[in-house]
Amino acid sequence: MIEFEDKICFGCGKENEHGLKLELSFDDDTKTAYGEFTAPEYLEGPPDIIHAGILASILDETMVTVNKYMDCIGMVSEMNIRYLQPAFIGEELYIRGWFVKKNKKTIENRAEIENKMGKIVARAKGRYIEVEDIPQQPE
Repeated sequence: MIEFEDKICFGCGKENEHGLKLELSFDDDTKTAYGEFTAPEYLEGPPDIIHAGILASILDETMVTVNKYMDCIGMVSEMNIRYLQPAFIGEELYIRGWFVKKNKKTIENRAEIENKMGKIVARAKGRYIEVEDIPQQPE
């Protein structure tokens, strides 16, 4: 697994007071990242519903986690999301993302968010460009 510490990452940073603070595990056999998430009220879009951009961030972070555990640094190049039904504030959600394939420097992953009733609320297909290092802002 590639390890780098980003305490203020919006998706996984433990010190970002406005972040998601996702804690995802990884199954090496199935190449699947998984975890749970319950959205607080400040992530609301329409009344009582999680903002669609937050769901997109969760899906992306899950697919990036797959890349990290597979020793790849990948920058998102394309993500296609299908929102299938609302995800509610305070509702326990189950997240999973998995590796699909790698061609040269392009990695393809998938991810889903499911509610406690087993219904998929959103799913994504992601493509990531593999890079040697995390790009840095020019000085």
